[in-house]
Amino acid sequence: MKRFLIAAFLIVYVNIAFPQKFEKRIASSNSDIENLKKGASPKTWIARGKLFYEIANEPVLNLMAGMSESAYKVAIQGEPVSEATETIDRKTYKVHTLSNRKMYLASEMLMFWDVLKYEVPDPMRKSYEAYQRAKILDKNGKNSKKITADLSLLATLSKSEAFNKYYAGKLSESVELFKLSIDCSSDPLIGETDSLGYYFVGVISSDIGKDSIAETYLRKAISLGYTEKGDAYAYLGKVLTNLERTKEAGEILEKGFSKNPDNQQLIFSLINNYMAAGKDPKDILPLIKKAQKAEPNNPGLYTVEGQLYEKIDELDTAVECFKQAVDVDPDYFYGYSALGLLYFNSGAKYTEEAVVEKDNAEYERLLNLSDDQLVMALPFLEKAFDLSKDNMTLARPIIQALRDINFRFRYKGDSFKENTEKYSKLLEK
Repeated sequence: MKRFLIAAFLIVYVNIAFPQKFEKRIASSNSDIENLKKGASPKTWIARGKLFYEIANEPVLNLMAGMSESAYKVAIQGEPVSEATETIDRKTYKVHTLSNRKMYLASEMLMFWDVLKYEVPDPMRKSYEAYQRAKILDKNGKNSKKITADLSLLATLSKSEAFNKYYAGKLSESVELFKLSIDCSSDPLIGETDSLGYYFVGVISSDIGKDSIAETYLRKAISLGYTEKGDAYAYLGKVLTNLERTKEAGEILEKGFSKNPDNQQLIFSLINNYMAAGKDPKDILPLIKKAQKAEPNNPGLYTVEGQLYEKIDELDTAVECFKQAVDVDPDYFYGYSALGLLYFNSGAKYTEEAVVEKDNAEYERLLNLSDDQLVMALPFLEKAFDLSKDNMTLARPIIQALRDINFRFRYKGDSFKENTEKYSKLLEK
């Protein structure tokens, strides 16, 4: 019991000690900027910018992504740690929670970290604002060299922490830090363009549904030549599609594809765009073939190809495509449903033709063709139903088709009658 109390005391001590480290310097800086004479000096604001930089840098001092777990433990100097596991983006990490940060480790290495609290909120932005004030007051430019060096350090730190927030899944915070990195780098004293920052603000903004912001930053990244081998065009196409500018999205995707013809993300985006725009399937098929070459085990590509052939009434080829999809993945719902519904629709078409046919012999022939198609549809629809029965959104059209086929064949046996009742009840639910 005694040892437990000592341990608890140490944890409380660390938690209290950390926030008070910069307290006196913050109070002194606040006093200086309120002083008429000191507040007008650029050096006062440079010192304030450096203070907030140090506050932001303190939790990550001596840390480096990729360092060994043993080296990392030396760096934190025996600070009390609680240990757990956490899964982010389907990757599981060992997580050490310290007084003010979480450390993510894998394979006995420090991968990234997440600073949970600083002595003051948003110290990096406060540091930047202090340096901007110093620039205004530094009318003769005597301190420009010092301000430039400090802004450069701040740009590096903000970008590093932006990536850490990104890896930790804190996307909104990551965006703000990338924006700060851009602000620092683009300052006239530094005069650099943070093209990587523009790209990541665009990508992450897209991921969190901020499409207008994403468009602005992705366009800037592309104009700077930072496209990540075409990914920037694919993301911009997605954003424009979300903004209901499908035609413009297609133009962007085509431009990106012309420059990066092997980019899979662009190929898939173009396929979706062309299909949404109702383009001639023959214009889309070459893209499908290219995508299949890169991903031969992707059943979705064969299903989409089959749907395109179905649109141009090449049904035998469509069937072969759908069968290839389920050969690649024997549990692929969309392949089975596409096969079943193709045969079902074909059977329904023969029935419609029979209804208006006046010649009895032709009428019988068409009905027999319809029955043949419906018989072929059954096993594929039943497999699709088995794979989707827990998801009524997917299952409903399959159940409707199964009910109609069984009703059609109800005179052929009790099983068809029973299945008609079974599927009818499911639809009533």
